[in-house]
Amino acid sequence: MRTERTAVSRLFAAVVFVSGLAAIPIVLPAQGCEPIRFTTPVGLGGEGEAYQAGRQWRLTLAYRRLLSNEWFVGTEENTARAPGGQPPVIKINTLVADVAYALSDRFRVRLSMPFSSGSFSRKWADSARHTITASGVGDVSLMGEAWLFSPRTHEEGNLAFGLGVKAPTGSDKIGSRFYTATGSVEYPAHQSIQPGDEGWGFLVQAQGFRQLYERTFLYAFGSYMANPRARSDVRQSPNTGAYYAVPDVYSAKLGAAYALFPGQGLSVSLGGRLDGIPKRDLVGGGDEDNVKQTAQIIFAEPGLSLTRGTNTFTLGVPVRLRANRQKSLLEQRTNGLNGGGFAKYLIFASYSYRL
Repeated sequence: MRTERTAVSRLFAAVVFVSGLAAIPIVLPAQGCEPIRFTTPVGLGGEGEAYQAGRQWRLTLAYRRLLSNEWFVGTEENTARAPGGQPPVIKINTLVADVAYALSDRFRVRLSMPFSSGSFSRKWADSARHTITASGVGDVSLMGEAWLFSPRTHEEGNLAFGLGVKAPTGSDKIGSRFYTATGSVEYPAHQSIQPGDEGWGFLVQAQGFRQLYERTFLYAFGSYMANPRARSDVRQSPNTGAYYAVPDVYSAKLGAAYALFPGQGLSVSLGGRLDGIPKRDLVGGGDEDNVKQTAQIIFAEPGLSLTRGTNTFTLGVPVRLRANRQKSLLEQRTNGLNGGGFAKYLIFASYSYRL
């Protein structure tokens, strides 16, 4: 029975760490458009077991897909108020390489490096639709994680905490064009598709799981990234003095996982997910003066995981249930429009190898 519970726990953990696919979303504006884009840290999924053995390496490659083509004002879709009366279309593909090393069965460190490629298409001031692109290495993160209780005595449930830092290794100034009514000028690409955000970030996270029945587990995950830097060096447009904020971001998840076919290493999960940007940063200030598109997005998140030997594959497809493009403090002060774009769904997929 103990061996069966251990196997189920390992299968479940692959789905728990699909919650680790909880990449922290950052919503960055440009001309009022707000897609969701991702930055590290990425508690990457597909780890195959809850507890990583001491002195063991784990290599993971994850893929993320985002398509935003709807325009919201507050909580309501409102295409007529989008730039040019047409919602911008933002496509972002991200690959993340993650290396984790377990110092012991309770403590580990992990390094994550993303690479993103994005395109942004909208109707500009010249009444024509133009597409701009940007790609490159993103912001690297380093995270330390620790289980609260000994894995050897807590196979059916545990809590883990993590602290880390995100370095501004990705650029937020990759050049492109900005289209005006009379032509175009060289200018950094739309901020939403830039691979970096120009700020150091300090990370805190917590996650845990608990066995409810023989094959059923409850999982939870929460993270917060504080960005002390108030704003970037990029203005919202060439002819404005307003700069983009470097905002804090948060994410939370809660759900259940079920070992569907334990002998074949297949498990499934279903949960809820909340991603957002607060109106006020914990440190740094500048919330009343810089362009920050505060928002909350709620998803239903189904997922599955397949573990074969030292290999694990995961897939998660969060589906948007509700989006709320809240007014930032700057928009409240200037009576600005709280409009932005949100994806209907996201795609997370990963492959992990233990050695």
